[in-house]
Amino acid sequence: MDTQDTLETQDKDAVQEVLAITERMLHAMYTGDPSVHQTHSTEDMSAFEWYIAPYRVDGLAFHLDLIAGGGNGTPSRLDMLTPRVQVHGDTAIVCYTLLKTTLGENSPAEFARVNETRVFVKQDGVWKMAHLHKSPAA
Repeated sequence: MDTQDTLETQDKDAVQEVLAITERMLHAMYTGDPSVHQTHSTEDMSAFEWYIAPYRVDGLAFHLDLIAGGGNGTPSRLDMLTPRVQVHGDTAIVCYTLLKTTLGENSPAEFARVNETRVFVKQDGVWKMAHLHKSPAA
């Protein structure tokens, strides 16, 4: 196997690993489990989340408190649409549209869409989110 084949295999493994971590982080956000974010976020992470604040929020503590307090509600299902992962050494960028579906017993389904980008860095062999950016999707 030449170097290019090895890099492509490593990148594929990293892509799958970062996607799996992203899915676990999303699930944890909506089930109120801060331990996943504690493991897979840097202490100095930053985030732009238009529905929380019109400016950047710095630090993991804010998000851990938010998640422990119940997270972002309880959608019936979460779908990560058209995910794309770019791996550049010990940095990975994940972008996708999150589709949140909430089903009511006697009401039509409600849908919410958010475009998300997450930047991960590999620290001590663990992928950790260093930045999160969310924006409304039309």
